[in-house]
Amino acid sequence: MHQDLDEVPLNRHERRRLEALERKSEKDDRRKFGWRVVEWSVAVGCSRSLTYELIAQKRIASVKLGHARVITTHPQDFLDTLADEDAK
Repeated sequence: MHQDLDEVPLNRHERRRLEALERKSEKDDRRKFGWRVVEWSVAVGCSRSLTYELIAQKRIASVKLGHARVITTHPQDFLDTLADEDAK
């Protein structure tokens, strides 16, 4: 269905951001209010293209800051809504 994140090519900036994300602890994550697309995609376990589709479908909230897209929906909140939809 979707590419594995290990197969998605990342540029050096995305790789650095991903490495920084992996170094962060789980308890710091709940204090975060915005994620770049690659960070959010890794946290949820989906591809960047799917993340952009979710933005277009208005299933996740995001804002544009200059040239950067920042997702404001917490990854865990999104996964919780998927679990709720699955349970119905």
